[in-house]
Amino acid sequence: MTALTRTPTNTDLLQSTKFRVTFDRLPGATYYCQAANVPGVSLTEIPRVTPFIDLYVPGEKMIYDTFNITFLVDEDMRNWTEIHDWIRGMTFPTDFKEYVNLERQAKSPYIRGREKNKPQYSSAVMTLFTNKNNPNFRVKFVDLFPTSVGTILFNAQDTAENIAIADATFRFSYYEYERLR
Repeated sequence: MTALTRTPTNTDLLQSTKFRVTFDRLPGATYYCQAANVPGVSLTEIPRVTPFIDLYVPGEKMIYDTFNITFLVDEDMRNWTEIHDWIRGMTFPTDFKEYVNLERQAKSPYIRGREKNKPQYSSAVMTLFTNKNNPNFRVKFVDLFPTSVGTILFNAQDTAENIAIADATFRFSYYEYERLR
């Protein structure tokens, strides 16, 4: 192998500010998303016991980390309540009607391609852009659902320039990625 064959074909580096997250079910979170992650993966390990030292061999299950976003909260709190109502509908804490409302929310006009009988799930796409703002890499999350929506902190000592933010955590079955160029 020569030095010429080890040189990468693209020497441009990924910029952490060049992304867009699109949720089928959360238009407010899509618009106001400020931070998101591509979840890491890990592999289970199986110990192989020997009289001297335990050795490890690769397991058979891949474990995904959570998908986390940070978003600005609009003054009507619609993007925060979209996630709150989704979680509440999955758990129907006071009435079974809340699950029915979850189904109604899942049939909203902005949700495309929903599978029947799966109102608790949605899909999301995270698109990464080049330094010239061209779409370059896409991560598609399958069967995504929220597990938490964070606290919104109010403080009378803040200035008007301080904008309320919140975090949300999601689980999903798996993700697929594709290179767009």
